[in-house]
Amino acid sequence: MERAIEELKKKNHDDASDSQGDAIAELEKAKEKLEEILRQLREEEQELLLFALEARFQKMLALQQIVYNGTLSLSRTPNEEWTARHFGRSRELSGQETEIAVEALKALTLLKEEGSSVAFPEGVEQLREDMLTVADRLETEQVGEITQGIEKDIIEALQEMIEALQKEMEKKKEEQQQQQQQQQGQKQDPPLVDQLAELKMLRSLQLRVNRATRRLGRLVEGEQATKADVVGELQRLARRQARIQEAAYDLATGRNK
Repeated sequence: MERAIEELKKKNHDDASDSQGDAIAELEKAKEKLEEILRQLREEEQELLLFALEARFQKMLALQQIVYNGTLSLSRTPNEEWTARHFGRSRELSGQETEIAVEALKALTLLKEEGSSVAFPEGVEQLREDMLTVADRLETEQVGEITQGIEKDIIEALQEMIEALQKEMEKKKEEQQQQQQQQQGQKQDPPLVDQLAELKMLRSLQLRVNRATRRLGRLVEGEQATKADVVGELQRLARRQARIQEAAYDLATGRNK
């Protein structure tokens, strides 16, 4: 009788262990499924963000080209020959440039809220600063080579960002197709843009600083810019250089993760 009781206790214990093991296994499966759902939601959010950013940059590019063409048109008339129409047009272009800067701020907010990128927020921040600089210069009827050069830098930067975002969207689409074929996903959330795209953006930011510095040098040699103009621009470029170095350090050390 006692032997029968002991065997019954052992059986109940084994059954309980099996049930506990099954419950743990089910919990692990549920956890993996939840993680997969969250990862997919994260990817969908990133796709929507990339699409929204690209659309916003396309809009900014179209508006910036209008301002640039307007600046070129004004510069063909010497300042001493300007009429009220010229002054009014310069202030109008200044207002348009300010509106583009507002769009840049919206894009910057989206990037900072997402939080995984270092180079792109820095690039957009520099874009916005350039736009505000152009707006200030147009407000004071400065439509010469310095203003035009900054506007061209803005246009080039927007084109590069649009191209980078388009490549990133295509890359993510290909990765999703591969994951579906392999029926397995990555375990950690992917960044909005990969590290190679980040490095390319930092390189572009550095090249723009170098190009702007050379442009100022040519203007000084040709006596086409005032000393105050050049000093102000050089100080702005020096601050920008320091921020590029800081962004490169953050990217190298993973401080954005």
